[in-house]
Amino acid sequence: MVSSQGNYYLEHKKEIMNQFSKMMLTATEVGRKHFGEETLSELTRRSTDEFEALLPSLPFLGGKNNPSLGLILQSAQTLAFYKACKSVGLDVREFAQLMYEVGEAYYDSVSSIKKRMFRWMAFSSRAKRSWRKWAAETQRRQYAGNWVGEFIEGDGRSFDWGLNFVECGWLKLIREHHAEEAAPYACLGDFVRMRAMGIGFMRTQTLGCGHPICDFRFMRGYQTPRGWPPENLQEFKTRPQSKQD
Repeated sequence: MVSSQGNYYLEHKKEIMNQFSKMMLTATEVGRKHFGEETLSELTRRSTDEFEALLPSLPFLGGKNNPSLGLILQSAQTLAFYKACKSVGLDVREFAQLMYEVGEAYYDSVSSIKKRMFRWMAFSSRAKRSWRKWAAETQRRQYAGNWVGEFIEGDGRSFDWGLNFVECGWLKLIREHHAEEAAPYACLGDFVRMRAMGIGFMRTQTLGCGHPICDFRFMRGYQTPRGWPPENLQEFKTRPQSKQD
């Protein structure tokens, strides 16, 4: 669904494309371990073209005041990168490993100060209030392309707080582009980000893997596992048979 208030993404195209270019710089550095310069140049060009082409059709989710804005832009970046990887002959698992390595490289470059602040914020009362409010708002289903979730209060022992998602904006987007095979792999980025930031993160199910929900759980002091190879993760071990690659 395109914004009814003009197209937010085209109105902010310069800023959005600049952010994408920064991600592609990291992807280029990681890609040099896998490709020659000619292939790498083609991958970069096609990724940029694909991402730019996606912008007019991205669903409007309320603009900058909705936390989902960052999620839908990350989803579009991932979809564009996947399309580009396919165009240069990579299969979905090769794309997934490359994307995982790009994520690790990107978050490794984040300063230790920012990581400490991110850790502190993740378990603050303010953050919990914000996510609780956001989850409640998503249940109104005001925006068709949005995520829909429920805030889960933790007990401080098994986990501190969590989110259960019953609808996923990433999954909705890639279904429109017939790229469902990439669904479970993009979700691995959550393990990359939380592990790099030092935030305890657990999950046993994802909609992308064919489960009925995504069950995000956050826990102080827990060592988030590395998400590659994904077969070591519970969400992959319990994938419904029809969803196996």
